[in-house]
Amino acid sequence: MSRRTRKEVITQRISLVKELEKELEQIRIAQHNLGYIELDKPIRDGWFKSFRPRDDVARSKMAKVYQEVLDAVLQEIWGREKKHADKKWRKFFNRHHRNFQRPGVRRLGEKEYQNLSSKAQRCFIKRRRKGHRGYVNFYSCILPRYYFQITYRRAYITRWRVISPVLKSRETEIREILSSSELWSYSSYNCYHHRYWFNPHKIERRKTKVILCNKNELLYKSVRKDGLEIYDALPNTGSMSSMTYF
Repeated sequence: MSRRTRKEVITQRISLVKELEKELEQIRIAQHNLGYIELDKPIRDGWFKSFRPRDDVARSKMAKVYQEVLDAVLQEIWGREKKHADKKWRKFFNRHHRNFQRPGVRRLGEKEYQNLSSKAQRCFIKRRRKGHRGYVNFYSCILPRYYFQITYRRAYITRWRVISPVLKSRETEIREILSSSELWSYSSYNCYHHRYWFNPHKIERRKTKVILCNKNELLYKSVRKDGLEIYDALPNTGSMSSMTYF
């Protein structure tokens, strides 16, 4: 029996990982289709910290519009108790402050903005930021902060999720296999760019590495000729064929 090459080993591992990930997706869909069991009596389960309109704002003529705006931008935080909700509120928004306009208020995307009424749209201002595929539009609320005040509301459990022990055990078994030392680097659950870095051809891997290392930079090459040192700046092409000799 001949010895397998590195390419064959990696290809076999990737094929196995794909089969296991496909089975995990099927288990997730089957578990989701089991549904929930509605409870006859809700069970108390902590508090939600959020905002509500002030009393004078709630009595104004634009109360419905302000409530519509608040429902669109509101981000609630759950806690076992009010103090626990306050702690999670500070921790969550300190960590994700770049993704929110301010604590408890998020920005809206294009689709969410279009779903609002014309009066509610007047309470937002359009802004742009650079994304992965060009510039993206988002909308920030321009209502004053004092229009809303912090409030707490009770949280309740109204239904139980149905869980299959057979599907759960199989899911645990597959995740343990994917976490093994041989397969973890090829699984999307452990490494996001797991398969993009793999290239079975050595030459192509080398070209890819050169392009990534020299991205957005100029490659300077020193050439000795006739006892003089000449510097030539080349664009990031990964090739030395465009060098000019004098």
